[in-house]
This record gives sequence, C-alpha cells and structure tokens, in this order.
Amino acid sequence: MNRIIVTGGPGFGKSSIIHELEAQKYFVFHEFSREILEEQKKTDGDIVPWKDHYAFNEAVFKGRSSQFHQATHSNKLYFFDRGIPDSLAYLLADEKEVPKHFVDEAKLCMYNHTVFITPPWKEIYMKDDQRWEGFEYAMKIHEYIEKYYQELNYQLVPVPQIDVKGRVQFILEHLKKDFSEYIL
Repeated sequence: MNRIIVTGGPGFGKSSIIHELEAQKYFVFHEFSREILEEQKKTDGDIVPWKDHYAFNEAVFKGRSSQFHQATHSNKLYFFDRGIPDSLAYLLADEKEVPKHFVDEAKLCMYNHTVFITPPWKEIYMKDDQRWEGFEYAMKIHEYIEKYYQELNYQLVPVPQIDVKGRVQFILEHLKKDFSEYIL
C-alpha cells in the first residue's frame, strides 16, 4: 500500500516532515484538524474541541477519511500527516466514547503497514493558535496513538530526533526497499 502515515503526539515534528516531503515534490495530505480550526477561527465557529468536542472530532474524522479515499493512484506515494486511526486515539485519550463508524472505517481503510511515529521531543514542542495542548497532554495523546496503531497491527517506526531533512531522509531510506521506483 502506498499510503504512508507520519503520526505522533501534537508538536513532535510531524508537520515539519510533511512540509519537507512536499518541498521535495512528494504528494502529501496535511493535518486536517488544522484546516477546520483555521476555518472556525475565521467564521467564529463552534466546531472546535473546546466548544463542541464531538462535532470537531466528527469533522476531522470525515476529513481524514476523505483524504484516504483521494489517494487512489497506484503509481505514487502519498504521505499523510495523521491517519484515520489518530481520530480514535484522540477520543480515547480524552476518555470519550468512540463511535462505531470510526472503528469500522479505521479497520476498513488500511494504510501501509509501516507507520512512522515522531517520539515526544520537548525541545521542539510549542503551542500555537491551533495546538492548545500542553506537553504532558501531548504525551498522553502520543501514548494512545501508539497503542491504537499497534492494536490495528501497524508496525511503528520511530523517527530519529534529528533535523527535518535528516528525518525525511530516514523515512525515504526506510521506504526504498518497497517503493524504490517512487523515491525521488
């Protein structure tokens, strides 16, 4: 499968990796929750986790599902800043009930078996307009992400804590054995 996930707790370097992959001309899907948060900020909307947790998570879930289904060409690699299983992990971390359709979709829409995970990295962590979680809470989310991906039988590969270009090179080298024809 040519759908490659980069995941991990918020603020641990995923989006930087995705942006670098995009700069290197790979096809990427950006973190969908950021799109929702930006839109809600512009419209003073309520679909944000601190106002309507369920509506926000449903919108993120639908966006990630849509991204998965957009990646249809078999002759290219697609890199995702989070996947459908992340939606479930966030709910579990928040001790919220996970809707059955979330679970069904996570089991149906399988990505590449290898999932790259950015480990907690306090030195690069920072809050911003859309990342409201503190570092300790980000670590809790990370633990649930690890747990849920493992429950779905994905192989988690920790990305080393080095500069962004080095992290991207690590991922591409790891993928070379299975996707050499797609590595630029």
